[in-house]
Amino acid sequence: MAKTSSLSGLAGLAFVLSGVALSGCQVVKVKQQPLSVSLSNERESILVRSRLSEATLSVLASTGQEAEECSNDPAVCLTKLRKVPQVVDEQYLSVGSELYLAKVNQLKDTPECHSPFEPEPFNTQLSGLGNKIVRPVNTPAEIDLKPYYNCLSIQQDLLANSLRHAYAYLFYTEREPSQRLFDNRQVQVRDFYNQALVNLITLINQTNKNYRFTTNKPFKLGDNTFHFYPYLSEDKSLPASTELVSAYDLNFRGLQSINRRDGFGTEFVSILPESAEEPANPVNSYTVNKKSSNGSSNAQAKNNIHQARYLPVTMVAQPRGNNIREILQGHAFDVQIYNPYEYEKIEVDAKSYPLAANFSAPYGLWLARTDLAATAYRSLLGREERLIAPHLYMLEPYNPNKRVIIMVHGLASSPEAWIRLTHDVLGDTILREHYQVWQVFYSTNMPILENRYQIHGLIENAFKQVDPQGNAMASEDAVLIGHSMGAVIARLLMSNNDFQAKALNDINPQVRQKLMSIPAVQARFSMQALPEVGRMVLLSAPLRGTDYADRWFTRALRKVIRLPKSFAETVINSTKNQRLDQQTLEIVHNLSATKLQNGPGDLSKKSDFTQLTQNAQIIDGLPFHSVMGNNKGNVPKAEMTDGIVSYPSAHLDGAVSEKIIEGGHSIQETPEAILELRRILRLHLEKLGDVSPNPSQDEQPAT
Repeated sequence: MAKTSSLSGLAGLAFVLSGVALSGCQVVKVKQQPLSVSLSNERESILVRSRLSEATLSVLASTGQEAEECSNDPAVCLTKLRKVPQVVDEQYLSVGSELYLAKVNQLKDTPECHSPFEPEPFNTQLSGLGNKIVRPVNTPAEIDLKPYYNCLSIQQDLLANSLRHAYAYLFYTEREPSQRLFDNRQVQVRDFYNQALVNLITLINQTNKNYRFTTNKPFKLGDNTFHFYPYLSEDKSLPASTELVSAYDLNFRGLQSINRRDGFGTEFVSILPESAEEPANPVNSYTVNKKSSNGSSNAQAKNNIHQARYLPVTMVAQPRGNNIREILQGHAFDVQIYNPYEYEKIEVDAKSYPLAANFSAPYGLWLARTDLAATAYRSLLGREERLIAPHLYMLEPYNPNKRVIIMVHGLASSPEAWIRLTHDVLGDTILREHYQVWQVFYSTNMPILENRYQIHGLIENAFKQVDPQGNAMASEDAVLIGHSMGAVIARLLMSNNDFQAKALNDINPQVRQKLMSIPAVQARFSMQALPEVGRMVLLSAPLRGTDYADRWFTRALRKVIRLPKSFAETVINSTKNQRLDQQTLEIVHNLSATKLQNGPGDLSKKSDFTQLTQNAQIIDGLPFHSVMGNNKGNVPKAEMTDGIVSYPSAHLDGAVSEKIIEGGHSIQETPEAILELRRILRLHLEKLGDVSPNPSQDEQPAT
């Protein structure tokens, strides 16, 4: 019996083992994993990790291909895949695009592909043409450049292949892009396309840094030829770009969000060269007298008015060919370069698609490279002679069919004060399509009356420069926005008051008459409203001065602040041709020292400037708005203050609307103020008939 039992047990074990063998040892186990892991596996690719995407790995596994071997030699792997009938075009093309990028990443880690040179920021020291090696200046002779250029040559072929496969997937497979709207794979392939093009443009930079992308001149890169077609502006005088920076590689601190338009195309920042009339270190061109013939007004227009140099561009590279085979085997690309301000859609194979755009990157890069915030503090203390005279910066190429927003910052500030507002204007489709932004930078240590005069001439010159006849829509109904000291200046820019008699009332009548005959004196005390402005917004405006300017630490700072030498020279030079006697000259200089104090001193409630201008009247018929802060809580308006400017100083009768927001003096940075400014800007367009009225937005009475 024992023997029989033993045999039956062995038989049972054999049966179990045979069952396992027949099953192929396939055992499936399940366990929970975080949602983040599931989403990462589904959506990540070689662009963000060291492994291929799950979609590519799945295709390779199902056809018996090894991921590592395919990454090492994409061409051989794809040849094998092409022979598998079960692999459809979408799978083949998407896998191919990723494999070529994987190989590029692999090459970048090899010693041969490491640049032997120290690159400039966002640019390169390399120079060459096609496969011809040109040794850069100051390159040591012992450095062998051939391995590096060979690596670049291999990379360019890989990237061109990745681009071709991605493009064919997107537009030449059986399903159209709209039919794959919810496919994660389509998003991945679009990213492959963008990164392949970014890297190709970088290679063109590296092989010929003098190439201008915004020209029609073709560029040959190895076996591939790129034909560039710029669609940037109707202005044919727009210079060729000197530098293209990938918007995907930029990360900005200080911008809370990125304003983009989703669509097809690869996003760049195009940096235009400084014009011959705009030197790298601009001279200070003061306007002494607009009616004089000394050319100072023209000098100001040339040196102090800056056309936009940092522009958003979107590139679309289309391989030539009418079907998948022709596209994959071809070597020619048509590269369209678009200005996304002017183009919202593009056509590919006779079908219309939205054009991608990044509107934040050019603005952020401009602010980062100009460093105007630091310049503002240096100029306040009189330590900066380079940007003392006011300067005007256009943030996009002039468009005659868009209204202008003019922004004037406050004390010790710069255009960076407007980051939030500018960013929101760029992010609002209606505002972006109907407005262009001009930002004024000025030295806040200068007397306010002098800054008012200089800024008035600067803005007038800017309009005349872009629209000499004054017939364009852009030359009418601009919106002027000022914060703090900038709001004080803005009110005077929109006033026709003549302060000459009041300013000179304590001077001998005979001398007063001589002074009032001096054009330079007349111009600084006699206001003329800007005719191009149709609406104004005043934020935290110390129109009647502020006690803050008389506190001990502010008084101490006012003593440290000095007027720039170039301004003093301007005042002296303005009287040279007047044949004034010594007594009158002394009075002129005394007038400059008392009536034209430094900017912070002018903001005192007790200053001659405040006494002179506190009741200045805005021209009749100009709609204006007031926005101010209050950090005192629920108190009567007479007791409200933002910590620097009180409500009684900021209030102005006749405002279309008056908004009081909980907060401090930098109220222009708060979400509530931004929303109010957006409402006002939209309202302005509605009143002009530029856009249809929004029922939810009505003109709000002063509160």
